[in-house]
Amino acid sequence: MQQNSYYVDPTSSRLIIKRDGHSITRQIPKPVILIDTREKLPFDFERFPNWIAEEKRHKLKAGDYSVEGMEKLLALERKTLSDLVTTLMQDRPRFFRLCEQLAKYRWRALLVEASYEDIKSPYDADYTLAHPNAVSGTLDALEAKFGIPVIYASQYKPLAEEKAASWLSKHFTYWYLEKNGFGRVLQEGDL
Repeated sequence: MQQNSYYVDPTSSRLIIKRDGHSITRQIPKPVILIDTREKLPFDFERFPNWIAEEKRHKLKAGDYSVEGMEKLLALERKTLSDLVTTLMQDRPRFFRLCEQLAKYRWRALLVEASYEDIKSPYDADYTLAHPNAVSGTLDALEAKFGIPVIYASQYKPLAEEKAASWLSKHFTYWYLEKNGFGRVLQEGDL
């Protein structure tokens, strides 16, 4: 079902995993996404049954999303544009402490529900006095200091949800393959 005529729907098929020229996709489980209990308006992953088995509410030590079995390895922090700007300008020390916690995870990222164009565009003066250069520069500094990749997604929530679902499921799949002796590749010949 097309959500927005401008964007292509996510794939309805599973990630293809092959060994010896044969698909082993069905041998690989789909991840159970953990959503932090403090997340007020969480992403809905039910639209992605090809990638996600289910979602559960769970108190996470860091981040808003993780994967069952990977709670100590993977954390995804999510920020809307307004939350990001407010946090960076008004609650900066707390956010930096959060980044210190995220940096301890093998796989971590900050998913921003905005494009880089959105970040660099002037903000409503009634909303904040923050300058776009200050926000974008702080994100670059956080990435450089803590090694936390910043994923610029979309203010269109279904696209941000899709990006999060894809990111979480791909990290789970590679982890599962490696952990279970399949190697860290989807198909032979992959680097």
